Amino acid sequence: MDLKYITKNDDLDNCITFLNTEKEIAIDLEFDKNRYRYGFNLCLIQIFANNICFIIDPLSNDLDVKRLYPTLENPQIVKVVYSFGEDFRLLHSLGCFPQNTYDIAITLRLLNHPPASLASTLYKLLDVEINKSAQKSNWYFRPLSDKQIDYAAKDVLYLLECKKILEIDAEKHGVSSWINEENSVFDNISFANVENNIYVKEKDKNGLTEHAFHIFKKLLEFRENIAKKYNRPSYQIIDKEYLKELAERPNQIHRFHKIKGIYKSLRNDPFKDKLNNKRKDFENQADVLGLSKTEKASKRQKGEDYLTKRRKRTIRDQVKKKIFKPIQKLIIENHGENVVTYILSNRLMDELATGNVKNLRNYKRKLFEMYAKELDLDVSPYLNGNSLGNPL
Repeated sequence: MDLKYITKNDDLDNCITFLNTEKEIAIDLEFDKNRYRYGFNLCLIQIFANNICFIIDPLSNDLDVKRLYPTLENPQIVKVVYSFGEDFRLLHSLGCFPQNTYDIAITLRLLNHPPASLASTLYKLLDVEINKSAQKSNWYFRPLSDKQIDYAAKDVLYLLECKKILEIDAEKHGVSSWINEENSVFDNISFANVENNIYVKEKDKNGLTEHAFHIFKKLLEFRENIAKKYNRPSYQIIDKEYLKELAERPNQIHRFHKIKGIYKSLRNDPFKDKLNNKRKDFENQADVLGLSKTEKASKRQKGEDYLTKRRKRTIRDQVKKKIFKPIQKLIIENHGENVVTYILSNRLMDELATGNVKNLRNYKRKLFEMYAKELDLDVSPYLNGNSLGNPL
């Protein structure tokens, strides 16, 4: 195997010319997602084809990684990957939309393998052991160590071989078309507008009043802006739980210098005063907005809305029990316990029971119809998007 570490555009252009002659390539990314730097950052691209492994450094000042995008988007080249969900999100956010991917993790699930890491898969299929000690290392730091480069290369070296083995097994079990359909989904979706840095979550409302939650939310926003300025993950700037304490009990500002989770450059009185002044501003905003100091931020539904939701939930649960659970049982008997959670998960059952067919693949529709016929069940209302039909 020949390894080429690419940091210059001329070398990248030669790499691209080579890759464009290949029918299939293996690809993986190394990235930093709020571990050592702020945000979602591409740190490395590894590509293996025809016994050559290219380690492409997008952080090099002498390399424009966008030159590679047309190759990744070329539908004539199969890109063999492993559990590529986060990688899709990152590439889409950068304006690159890979086409014709083949995700080995999807194939494994549809062949009834339990969820597994790449290391476990390589050992199981090829009896190859890889050292994962570099997995969570700082991929943003340069120069990369020999251990990091070796780890990055091994993430792609064996993917094409795995694909060959699994394709034979998939053909034997009659699931090749299922695999192709699942992979083709990613040719037509975009994560470009998906927010990758969600710093306020619904669960953050728990235990807080409307008034306190407004302050907490604004303090988190303040923390986020500082994190961007210092290019550090927000959790390294100020401890989130401490900000929650400040939102509820302003006097906790006196504990500032005792809090461990504060970035070293901010551990000073001027920043303490700035934080306290910001908290006061946000408190005034909450007062002006008339937010309650007793009503909880997380609202429980009441009255007719609550009863309607409860009735729908009851019908949904009946549909799952009477229609989809029997189908699920037959899938387990015919295809295995691991594949059923991929083909007919509880989430998909909930969606179908409420008329949401957005995530219903064609092969799943045919499978459900076949088993419904065997069980003498009318599944058509739920596969055609009719909301909350009556299974009784």
